[in-house]
Amino acid sequence: MTAESWTIIGTAIALVVVLTPVLVGMRRDLTGLTRDAADLRARMARLEGLFEGFVGRDGKAPSPSA
Repeated sequence: MTAESWTIIGTAIALVVVLTPVLVGMRRDLTGLTRDAADLRARMARLEGLFEGFVGRDGKAPSPSA
C-alpha cells in the first residue's frame, strides 16, 4: 500500500474516534429534550384543567348568540 492509502485510512480512523463521542452526546441531549417536552406537555394539560375548573367552563365552545 502506498503512503497515500495509509493516510486516507488514518484520517478515516481519526474521524471515527473524534465524531463518535460527539454523536453519543447529541443523542443523550435529544433524549433529554424529548423527556422535557413530554413533562412540559403534562404540566400544561394539568394547568389547563385547573384553569377550566376555576373559570367554570365545561370545555364546550360558546354559542354564537352569546
